[in-house]
Amino acid sequence: MKTKAWKNIPYVRDPNVVKKQKMDRFKWKRSLPDLLQASDAKIVHLLRQDGLLFKWEGKTCPRCGKGCMSKLLAQPTTHVLKHRCNHRGCQAYLNPQHLHPLFLDARGSAATSLQHQAALLMLILNNVKYATIHRLLHVNHKANEDMKRRLLGLRKPWVEEKEKEIVLGNAKTWVDIEADETTFDKVNVGTAAEDPQKPMQWEQWCGIVQRGRPETLILHRLMPAMSEARAPGPGAIRKTEWTPLARRHLTNRRVILHTDAAKSYRVKVDGVLHDRVVHCKKRVKGKDGKWRWKNPTYVNIVRHKDPVSQKVLRVKSGTQIIDRAWQFLKDLLIVNQNSKVGSVSLRSQIRSAQYEYWRRNQDFWVGTGELVQWFMGSFA
Repeated sequence: MKTKAWKNIPYVRDPNVVKKQKMDRFKWKRSLPDLLQASDAKIVHLLRQDGLLFKWEGKTCPRCGKGCMSKLLAQPTTHVLKHRCNHRGCQAYLNPQHLHPLFLDARGSAATSLQHQAALLMLILNNVKYATIHRLLHVNHKANEDMKRRLLGLRKPWVEEKEKEIVLGNAKTWVDIEADETTFDKVNVGTAAEDPQKPMQWEQWCGIVQRGRPETLILHRLMPAMSEARAPGPGAIRKTEWTPLARRHLTNRRVILHTDAAKSYRVKVDGVLHDRVVHCKKRVKGKDGKWRWKNPTYVNIVRHKDPVSQKVLRVKSGTQIIDRAWQFLKDLLIVNQNSKVGSVSLRSQIRSAQYEYWRRNQDFWVGTGELVQWFMGSFA
């Protein structure tokens, strides 16, 4: 049985911890019937309300760069709602989704209605399988992959930009931070390796997260050394890679750093108290002289002393939060011949999974609208 002291020390000590919501009681702003049953004018109105369509009214014409775009009006020949440039030499008609990062602007028999494109986006945001989407919407798998690729390309730069703004801790009270590394894929480069005895290349990333705050997850791509073909992994993060990362994010932040037993994490950083857990079996000798196997330690109570006030802090060491974050990210990845070690596709998937981990209790539909407005506002 666990002692009273064990129960009195919570694993996540942050009082403002983000609590997990039950997804069967959580609703998004829109549903599939809202999108599929909407008329052409209604779907434009809905998508503009959610930020998924950019308002071209009053903006400079992207064709000629001189005229000004009008309000939505019916094109005389097709009766489709479009914007019109008022410049005398242009007079171009543009669809509401012109230059959109997700929705296609096509013509003729190959064009897909805005209602079906919005429904396809809704299903992809819910991580529905391509085969299921094909049965529901009769959409080709290439259209699904294309929409998914555009979504990944939209999330990746936004995540990389917002990650620079993350601040761990408040530099006033001691907070718990977990750090760990993991591998997502490996490849045998064969004769292309510098050392024929070490042909294995790995896709390894390091993660840092504050307990109770999933929006603080920071990911950093590592450059591990090549390994032997039958090696179980590239090894722990190297000291040369962890040192600048720790000093950039943890210096003087009053951090209690929880890691595994890798020696690289022992680097001394100002304002950081460090503890570790051993994730492997250990053969120890008992009092009776017999050797026994000791099970790995995943969570343990540790005492730290504040170097300023000399106050004793009792916390639970472990890497449970970051380990679950790795599992969350890996469940969303599709590793194949198109997304492998060193590929842009795999990095985009990892950044997209990081975005979903940041906002796992929020409405992805509204969040995608924010991404679209950020993208369109960068040039329109």
